[in-house]
Amino acid sequence: MKVLQIHNKYRHYGGEDAVVDNEFKLLKANNIEVYQLFFNNEELSLGALFFNRTSFLKTINEIKLHKPDVVHVHNIFYKASPSILIAAKKMNVPVVITLHNFRLLCSGALFLRNSEVCIKCKNLIYPYHGVLNKCFQNSYSKSLILSTFIGINKYFNTWDKYIDNVILLTPFIKNLIKNSSLEINVNKLLIKPNSTDDFIEDNKLEKVRDGFLFVGRLSKEKGIDTLIKIFNNLSHVKLDIIGSGELELDLKRKANSNITFHGKQERGFIKQKLLKTKALLFPSICYEGLPNTIIESFSSGTPVIANNIDNINEIIEDNFNGEILNFKIDKVTIKKIDEFDKKDLTEYQINSRNTYLSKYTHEENFKNLHQIYCNLINNEKKNNKC
Repeated sequence: MKVLQIHNKYRHYGGEDAVVDNEFKLLKANNIEVYQLFFNNEELSLGALFFNRTSFLKTINEIKLHKPDVVHVHNIFYKASPSILIAAKKMNVPVVITLHNFRLLCSGALFLRNSEVCIKCKNLIYPYHGVLNKCFQNSYSKSLILSTFIGINKYFNTWDKYIDNVILLTPFIKNLIKNSSLEINVNKLLIKPNSTDDFIEDNKLEKVRDGFLFVGRLSKEKGIDTLIKIFNNLSHVKLDIIGSGELELDLKRKANSNITFHGKQERGFIKQKLLKTKALLFPSICYEGLPNTIIESFSSGTPVIANNIDNINEIIEDNFNGEILNFKIDKVTIKKIDEFDKKDLTEYQINSRNTYLSKYTHEENFKNLHQIYCNLINNEKKNNKC
């Protein structure tokens, strides 16, 4: 089997880029011939996101060179554009795409506005709220272009026409896409979680743990400002923060001495912290896909305390592999975190670890991914190649 991965890289390496790298290594390790075609946005005209002839020709050439059985697309914004999908269809190669965010429906990609979930555009052909509220980079003109792109492609049914399968990370996201204005054939919508490395050797859980941990971007949508204020009221409880972002300097000025900022760190450092913490804290206020930090936490046998927001409140099972809270600066939230700090966490740790083993291992990911590819290839070529 031959697979061509296509991905438009982000200017700053993030979770989607990591998933692409992970699946590339996973396929190679299982003797799949896999090739990569990358695009970037260093030089970009927003008008080119509708159709980029250069990207179209580059995709045609890569398909001719490698003759893949399937094309797996991750991100098309902005330079890759729908032209790569059209190219694959022209060459009669089936296409599967993984949706890591909500950009096909929301110009801001996160269904977030004014620090609250906003799904006003979910069922609209033309997402005009994105323009009125400058949802893309706080710009009327850029939001107009991107919203027009979203509307035109829904009007002409681009995604259903040129994509054979859509991989969604959780049941909640599948249901959201199914009941949106994208109108993609429901039979094309598949659920396949990501995977992560096993952080524990010999399946032995670390019993001696201390404090809590936050890993992520220090920005408003991640809920980090609320988290700092909560722990300023828990001076006897330690909080480690890994990550950087626009709020970093301000948060450092406001934080009490029980809060330690480690800045951006390598994965090995994060792993050691996850193995030693009582819980990963996930106070995000926006819809998330399947955050890698959560499945890494499960891999470490570490429960997750998450904000009560759709999708995340299904990944975390309350009082099983973590707890669901309404992250607010109030006595209830402060008391619950204080109580969790004093609990016997043995069952939480075992359940977190078992969640990882049953859903998020590389073995499980490859099995599911390989089956998706096989079904596509066999349907396209009317033979049993896998």
